[in-house]
Amino acid sequence: MLLPRASPLARGREVPLAALAGLDLVAAPRATAPGWHDHLLAVCRRQGWRPARVRPARNPEFLFGLVLAGGAAAVEPATFARREPRIAWRPIADTPVVKRTSAAWPHRSAHPAAPMVGQLAAEVLAAAEPTPLAPPSAAGARPWPVLFDTTG
Repeated sequence: MLLPRASPLARGREVPLAALAGLDLVAAPRATAPGWHDHLLAVCRRQGWRPARVRPARNPEFLFGLVLAGGAAAVEPATFARREPRIAWRPIADTPVVKRTSAAWPHRSAHPAAPMVGQLAAEVLAAAEPTPLAPPSAAGARPWPVLFDTTG
């Protein structure tokens, strides 16, 4: 869950969905992923959170703004919280929400690139284990020592 860092709910290690009662849910618009949207709302309802409103956010910056304005929470990966220091991420207690992605097109009116993507996926999945990358040849100075720990 993404919550404002100052929220009392962000103080715990986990967030039970029922504890979010009264808050809005910030999510991608339903049109972008109707199956995920419906699944997310069903899980929230089963766990005792019936969001007052579902507020659509098409990009992370708008999502952050809605969450930081107060009165809303978002179900997003922890990586989102790393982009905004005023946002805290807490795992959902008891019932994690899992988002799966698949490459599927309807049989009727499929995207013109669907056969090519399917063929490529089949070839990649059928290929033998890829050859591991060779280690760097020289232990030269690495760029940006702040990002690369050279002590260990």
